[in-house]
Amino acid sequence: MNKLLSLALSLALCAPIFAQRGPKLEQSITAGDVKMSLNYTSISFGEGKTVATLMSKEGGEMRTMINERASSRPAATFTTSIDVKCGDLTLAAGEHKVYFTVGDDLAISINFKSGDKVQTSKLELATDAGHESKQLMMCLYANDKGGAGVYLAFGKMSGMVDFVPAAKVETPKTGK
Repeated sequence: MNKLLSLALSLALCAPIFAQRGPKLEQSITAGDVKMSLNYTSISFGEGKTVATLMSKEGGEMRTMINERASSRPAATFTTSIDVKCGDLTLAAGEHKVYFTVGDDLAISINFKSGDKVQTSKLELATDAGHESKQLMMCLYANDKGGAGVYLAFGKMSGMVDFVPAAKVETPKTGK
């Protein structure tokens, strides 16, 4: 029995690991009556090799597997007390499960799922961030547009996503 358990443990340790779930992070911003939060699990990408394979033309099978599982294992939850714009998307106030997918064109998309509704937007990421993040990094910050932003890093890629109030914000008029 001990030999069987040892063999099972050895096989488990030698099996390829595509992504391991790491620490959970909780972040929030409150400005007046507006609150936005981003809670996510910092996924480890096998010392960066997983992202490199995923983003290569040869990584088609891995992309298919990850894309098929992504919606059932979201990386994050974004919650907002107001309707917000995220690029060309309008996200209603409430909770949105967040997950990422990679197309055959190797573009990474961010997906927001609320109930049965899924909204998707391609991310604009720098392909050489000057550093390598071996874990998914999502840093929430207050932006100068009355909302919040998120700095994202995947392997050697990074970028930012803005969440701005969907309702028109009146700006004070200056001048004459």
